Amino acid sequence: MKNRKSRIRSVAFRLTVMYALICAVSLLAVLVASYLALQGTLQHRLNEGLTSEIGEYAALLETQDIEVLRDVLEHEAVSEGTDQVFFRVLNTAGDEVISTDMTAWDDVYVNRPYLLTAAEGRTVFETHRHQSRPYPVRIVYGRIGAGLILQLGESTASNVETLQHFRRVFGLGTIGFVLCSMIVGMAMARRALSGVRRVTQGARAISSGGWDCRVPVSHRNDEIDELAVSFNEMVERIQALFRELKEVTDDIAHDLRTPVTRMRAAAEAALVRVGEPGNDEDLAGHIVEECDQLHDLINTMLEISETEAGARPLVREHNDISMIVEDVCELFESAAEDKGIALNLSLGEGLVVDGEAKRLTRAFAHILDNAIKYTESGGTITVECTRTDEVAGVAVRDTGAGIAEEDLDNVFARFYRVDKSRTKGGNGLGLSLSRAILRAHGGNVTVTSVLGEGSTFTVTIPLVKRRKESGDDQNPAL
Repeated sequence: MKNRKSRIRSVAFRLTVMYALICAVSLLAVLVASYLALQGTLQHRLNEGLTSEIGEYAALLETQDIEVLRDVLEHEAVSEGTDQVFFRVLNTAGDEVISTDMTAWDDVYVNRPYLLTAAEGRTVFETHRHQSRPYPVRIVYGRIGAGLILQLGESTASNVETLQHFRRVFGLGTIGFVLCSMIVGMAMARRALSGVRRVTQGARAISSGGWDCRVPVSHRNDEIDELAVSFNEMVERIQALFRELKEVTDDIAHDLRTPVTRMRAAAEAALVRVGEPGNDEDLAGHIVEECDQLHDLINTMLEISETEAGARPLVREHNDISMIVEDVCELFESAAEDKGIALNLSLGEGLVVDGEAKRLTRAFAHILDNAIKYTESGGTITVECTRTDEVAGVAVRDTGAGIAEEDLDNVFARFYRVDKSRTKGGNGLGLSLSRAILRAHGGNVTVTSVLGEGSTFTVTIPLVKRRKESGDDQNPAL
């Protein structure tokens, strides 16, 4: 019962029912239209036949007398069947002049308005139905001579039987067509949803731990193939995120283990020197220093996450990028001099952006600190502020060791270090924080590098749009 309910609720079953329903409704509409057209055609032919007979008897009466007409009408009634046709010749007062055997038509009376209309030379039709008679009778009133009206009635049995046969044949045909359409619809639905089943099977396999599984692509270039390709790309991205998460976890473990190990070593050394003067102060100093590093590491990680998630809104003000960059260069000038690095600065004009000066300063500080860290003595760092259309650009070029091409995509990843030996200072979070801050300002930072020649970090931030000279200055509300 459960499997039956699941099949009924399946998309394939609903598509099949919908397809069969659409086919049935379409066929029914065609059949109804055909039925009505056939019914109209049969009645039109019957009316034409009756009208033609009125004309023939009128022509006969013009050349023969009334008795000849009587004999002809009685002969026609007998030959066709007195239960299938009748003839009555009436005068304008409604009196019978000639009448065939009316035993089977005792319920048929003369319609006075139709009689008068026919006396004026117009042919009139009516359909007469009676409970005792299985088929209706089609009656025509037509003038055949001066003051003489012919009332001619003919059973519609032939037409009714034709329509009944039509209904039977096409009724059975409709049932067969609906059954066939359901079979075809089910086959089409199963074929169309086979790709969905492949995706479902792949998802189940992956959820069971088979991360190497992929959904096969049929290469029909349809929507299912697009779904399969997107699903495979999503799985690959998730795998990449898992790998990155593992690497980040390993880096976090390493960066946390190092200060903890140093604190433990300092504590062990202090235990060995118990009672020596200044021992407690040295131990406390080591612990405070290592705790500060741990505190900075955790705070930086939290700041990156909050900035990327938008949890720390910016305190936006109009700030000149050139002034912020100049302050950062002054801050690192002594560090560059101590290492023997020439720091060149080229400022631009009108580089006003809408942002938070403190956080922009921190972003540029990490970029410049990274350049100084990886540039050897005697090297040069050039900081250049430029403007392109409505974007402010800051390029930081160094003549340091450079970055290998395979490492360029990972430079801004958390805890990633080009220096695998970790002999350089830092925790690999500075550039990640810089990018998060700049993207929060609507900008970005990119890097180009040549191994052994140096690197260039390029920052772009949208400028504050200037007011139009006309209209805006005159109306501050705008």
